[in-house]
Amino acid sequence: MSRILNGIVMLLTLFLAVIQEAAAQQPTAGTIEINLDATETPRRLIRTQMVIPVQPGPLTLYYPKWIQGEHAPNGPINDLSGLKLQANGKPITWKRDDLDLYAFHCIVPDGAKTLEVNLEFLAPTGDISAKLAFLNWHHVLVYPKGTPVYDLQVRANIKVPQGWKLGTSLPLEWNKDNVAQSKTVPLYTLIDSPILCGAHLREIPIGPKDGPPHYLVIACDSPAGLEISEAVKSQYDHLVEQAGELFGARHYRGYRFLCACSDHVGQGAVEHHESSRNHLPERFFVDDSYRKSVGVWVLPHEYVHSWCGKYRRPEGLATDDYQKPYKTRDLWVYEGLTEYLGFVLTGRAGMYTSAQSREQFASIADWAKLQGGRTWRPLEDTTVAAPHLYHARNDWSSRRRGVDFYDEGALLWLDADTLIREKTKGLKSLDDFCQGFFGGKSGPPEVKAYSYGDIIQSLNDVVAHDWKAFLDKRLTSTDPEPPLDGIARGGWKLVYRPMAGDLLKTSESLEKSLYLSSSIGLSINSDGQVNDVTPGRAADKAGIGPGMKLLAVNGRRYSPERLHAAVAATAMDKEKLALLLENRDYYDTFVLNYTDGARFPHLERDGAMVDWFTEIFSARKPAR
Repeated sequence: MSRILNGIVMLLTLFLAVIQEAAAQQPTAGTIEINLDATETPRRLIRTQMVIPVQPGPLTLYYPKWIQGEHAPNGPINDLSGLKLQANGKPITWKRDDLDLYAFHCIVPDGAKTLEVNLEFLAPTGDISAKLAFLNWHHVLVYPKGTPVYDLQVRANIKVPQGWKLGTSLPLEWNKDNVAQSKTVPLYTLIDSPILCGAHLREIPIGPKDGPPHYLVIACDSPAGLEISEAVKSQYDHLVEQAGELFGARHYRGYRFLCACSDHVGQGAVEHHESSRNHLPERFFVDDSYRKSVGVWVLPHEYVHSWCGKYRRPEGLATDDYQKPYKTRDLWVYEGLTEYLGFVLTGRAGMYTSAQSREQFASIADWAKLQGGRTWRPLEDTTVAAPHLYHARNDWSSRRRGVDFYDEGALLWLDADTLIREKTKGLKSLDDFCQGFFGGKSGPPEVKAYSYGDIIQSLNDVVAHDWKAFLDKRLTSTDPEPPLDGIARGGWKLVYRPMAGDLLKTSESLEKSLYLSSSIGLSINSDGQVNDVTPGRAADKAGIGPGMKLLAVNGRRYSPERLHAAVAATAMDKEKLALLLENRDYYDTFVLNYTDGARFPHLERDGAMVDWFTEIFSARKPAR
């Protein structure tokens, strides 16, 4: 009899657990109100007060975990503070889930129709300086389990420091208390609409007058950084125009390039459907040296994501909440194709000269040849492992491989582009693929997921070819040689010369680093710290490792100029290069068996081939 009773108890317990779980997942009806107080942003303290429509019973609140565009479970949960819940005027106890640390469970009392949530976000230095800030919605809210983020309706109020302005793609109105109020939008739209605010902020219209509006929104630590010239502005006018020609449609109501220009925030960028979040140096728009730096292609790259990544998205990344793990296998399209098209638009918009576009791909080709990790790790594995590789250390990166699907993805898509041009004798190109795959009808944002098979089919719609074999080979190969067929088929070949190109020289100057990977195999800071060592090169064979510090070159105190001169001299006097390095408390001299002198990558014209490369990076005439 006791066994029967125990069985009944177990069944009742299981039944109650199922009922409670079902109740916890009931869709939330009504609109969530969010009040964001960013008035203490300069000291990196942000507060949020929320009112969430609820029903009595078990409730799970989520803090966003998997962040779209960041491809990783890096919602900054450690910076969440002050989480307090209240209903019917009384505090409610919450309990964190034992396994999912981003989930908080509570019981809503009888009679309660709303739940008040208060929290703080302890912002890191990467998004905020004394005079500007990026406010990211996934940092400052929780949301109830049970309703897809595309259906969960929210309305936000935003208050920024006195005298500050803000820019965002979120539709806003201002009330008499200088509080910005948004229209009711899905939670997905809110989180996809970051806010740039600052004491010095300027919104500049760019692009064609017809169609949806486009803006450069620049916040800067100083007013001087806002004084963009007409010549620079015209490049962004051309960028918007050339993107329209490339894709044939715009899947947004308007687009804002949100640019935080400060030397006190981390560099980087993240895409959104109707905007991009760009962290740039303070004088990015007013210092011509940045016209020759790698940073100039950042805005084109993030802009391409409005089509490639936001509108068309791999199935594994098209989830309906922020807790489901992403499957990142197709990042060679999401990021690799975006990398390629970002470079293409940089050239077509006039931000790069033809020579600079060639130098960019010469550097990528050389980098790819030096990735020793390619002999054990195929490109596809770097996409699958991306959530971890984004946070991998920089040292030994060529042995480990990192997020190589960006630049090697660019080589892959250059290969496809030139192959289409060759097979059709120039009548078609990857532009045709872009118009077929990313084009269609212009309109408001939407997400249209795709599979690997969809990519293959769309390429075959442009020109018949065994695209599956083409892609499989490049994604799964562990060949030590990288895929450089696109450069060769495009009419150019990789060569090495003793003089660095403009882009590399500018990058070394701005970043205070030396890039000698192509010669002795060292990447080093201006203070002598070894960042990385290239497998198989002279420094690697001599036993030098990352983290060591270079103190002397051929018996004399190290300086960047002396190291450059000593490497160059090896081609003339054939003397071995002696480097004194510190490894923690110990010192050792490493003798490099190297006699090839200064060596930097360039592209050289191959007159036997059609110059598709120059054609690819040339501006398209508007179809009017």
